[in-house]
Amino acid sequence: MKCNQPLAAVVTYASAARRFLGAKPPNFREADDALALIVKEGNRAGEVVGRIRALIKKAPARKDAVEINDAILEVIALTRTEAANNGVSVRTELAKGLPRVQGDRVQLQQVLLNLIINAVEAMRDVGEEERELLISTRREPDGVSVEVRDSGPGFAPAALERVFEAFYTTKPGGFGAWAVDLPVDYRSA
Repeated sequence: MKCNQPLAAVVTYASAARRFLGAKPPNFREADDALALIVKEGNRAGEVVGRIRALIKKAPARKDAVEINDAILEVIALTRTEAANNGVSVRTELAKGLPRVQGDRVQLQQVLLNLIINAVEAMRDVGEEERELLISTRREPDGVSVEVRDSGPGFAPAALERVFEAFYTTKPGGFGAWAVDLPVDYRSA
């Protein structure tokens, strides 16, 4: 789980706010926008910590009606700098008029965040002109489908059988994923 992402965003926005205030003349509007984003990301970090505590205490998962496209766009905004720094083009094909899905918004976003960060890392060995991440949604007969595709090297067919095992990784020196059961019904509400 990458709970440092909101904190990294807070640091980035705080640095920007300092630059805006230090400009001659100071740009108060941009500084105010950066401060608003700091508040938003600080609250998000608090939510992540709260959810981690709930998982540890085995508290029942939240079941909220989530606008999946909005949740995806928030995660893309969080990872925009990481993608840009690695020369990754992020595209979306988000279906309109999707029903809400029942689940824990933060847990859903953590899964998406991990998929996006892993995709960006996987594409580091691909030529820059080929680095593309596509995130799409579509309505299915029994709910909503979210797909994350990248132009990375993929993995050997033999690894496919192990891909959902806890702590399995294809990364050299990697630790694999922290396995968490997400007691969430991702079908539409």
